[in-house]
Amino acid sequence: MIYSFQKIFICILVLVGSFFITPSIASHAPSLLEYEGENFVLNGQGSRVRFFMRVYESSLYLTSPSSDAGEIINKDEQMAIRMDVLSSLVTVGAMLQALNEGFEKATGGNTSSIDSEIKKLAKSFNSDVVSGDYYEFIYLPNSGLNVLKNSEYIDTISGLEFKKAFFGIWLSDNPIQKDLKKQMLGG
Repeated sequence: MIYSFQKIFICILVLVGSFFITPSIASHAPSLLEYEGENFVLNGQGSRVRFFMRVYESSLYLTSPSSDAGEIINKDEQMAIRMDVLSSLVTVGAMLQALNEGFEKATGGNTSSIDSEIKKLAKSFNSDVVSGDYYEFIYLPNSGLNVLKNSEYIDTISGLEFKKAFFGIWLSDNPIQKDLKKQMLGG
């Protein structure tokens, strides 16, 4: 009995230790972002932490600085979120699961009005993800949310309600991580 407890304890230590020694890459999010003639400035940036490890950096870009999450979510103006992948723990499956959970939280479980847009976004994640990849989600009022991976255009998802829910993943009253929200808002 003691022997099996020791084996379990050692396995747990090895597993937890591997999270700490898994290499991560520093974020290279620029302070300015330009897309289709529109300019954005970095409002704030923070780390998404899972299992005591930074898995990605999330950066919020606006046309002018703001710390008002509700106003940012509801505004129909250009803005962007950039995600820099820092860990090998980030996979397409993990990203899709996290996005679905984020949409559920941001909408209070009421995603039915944007289900087709969520499915379209999910199809944008159609290639492997590795440390060092980055995604840009750039909202332009006249077209929608432009999805890019490593500066390569993938798709555009239209709709202001979808944009509100998407930005709400990080900025709503029920964000995926409260200290990340604070950091993205410049605090």
